[in-house]
Amino acid sequence: MMDVRESQKQLILMDCKIMMNKLGDIPFDISFEKLQTELWNIGNKYGISGPEVFKILMDNFPKKGG
Repeated sequence: MMDVRESQKQLILMDCKIMMNKLGDIPFDISFEKLQTELWNIGNKYGISGPEVFKILMDNFPKKGG
């Protein structure tokens, strides 16, 4: 995995937040293909892979219920 600087990570998370708002509350099975495409597009923008973007998103996703 590439070394992603904290400043870059914040930009990636901002793009992910915009993506999540754009996808809205549609069911995961329907949104999966769009989500995958968006993650890869964000990754391409920052020179990393889609799975790396997804990992950054999940590592920084608010935890429910502590």
